[in-house]
Amino acid sequence: MTTSYLLGGHIPLTDSSVQEFYGRYATIRRAFDEVAEWTELSVQDLLVGGGSGQGKEALHAFDGLRQATLVVGMYDVLADRGIHPDAVGGISLGGVIAASLAGAVERSELFQMLHHHRLIPPQSPDSRPQGMAVAALRFGDDPLDYYGERRPGIYLAADYDAAHGGDVHVIVLSGYTDALEKLVAEHPRRMQMLEEYPGAFHSPLAQYATDFMEPYVAGMTFRDPKITLFSSHTPDTVSTAEEVRQFFRDNHIRSVGVKPLMTQVERIGTTTVIGLGPGLPQRLVVEPLTMTLILTPDELDAATSTQALG
Repeated sequence: MTTSYLLGGHIPLTDSSVQEFYGRYATIRRAFDEVAEWTELSVQDLLVGGGSGQGKEALHAFDGLRQATLVVGMYDVLADRGIHPDAVGGISLGGVIAASLAGAVERSELFQMLHHHRLIPPQSPDSRPQGMAVAALRFGDDPLDYYGERRPGIYLAADYDAAHGGDVHVIVLSGYTDALEKLVAEHPRRMQMLEEYPGAFHSPLAQYATDFMEPYVAGMTFRDPKITLFSSHTPDTVSTAEEVRQFFRDNHIRSVGVKPLMTQVERIGTTTVIGLGPGLPQRLVVEPLTMTLILTPDELDAATSTQALG
């Protein structure tokens, strides 16, 4: 049996969902303790996403740090029970977490980098506001009607093409807020703005974030992955330390997708996929593959049974 772990992108988490995992598993509490030490935050900060009184950008960074801590803790619970992946990959935030789980970057460096994200400066008040939106396209809709040359100022950020077995095509768009709002107004039943995201991630408009983070990433230590590491940017695995560095450097500005991940999952002969943590669509994997999606403590416990993984 070949097992692949897939990790989702950055999504808002409720405090209660994080605290439920924290309360049940000593292994997850250890993960929070370690991240608190590496970042000089308190565990309480991590449990509530940085607390109140923060700007939107800082809260977004804290929430990503918290999600990464939870996912790494879940990984460790499975490892403690003898379950290890043959391959791992993820979308957006999930991609950089996956690189660490694959042994390509030390956990301490990953979390210190994620904490550094809080310092990315917000866009100037004088600049054209940026944002993100999600669209659930109907069968037969042309995605290019929603971004690119036909929609100036709007870019494809994430493509969940395989999310619902082909009957609904989910895409996430990044761009200028006014252009996105105009598009949403044209398709109010199929689209909505993602107000929680303070920028146009995974598009050329996020170059400012890449430029800010590049000196930090340049000082990190990367290694060749110890297990197969999937890319969400292209249908090729990330095989060398330099490729991992490039993945980290360009992640803010490159579109991500499910299809590249699934191409690689199938190529290595995966029999079971574990969707580890939030941020993945529930109907991601189609037959003949099976998928165990872990979003709750009960699902994490169930995933360790032979029946769940067989």
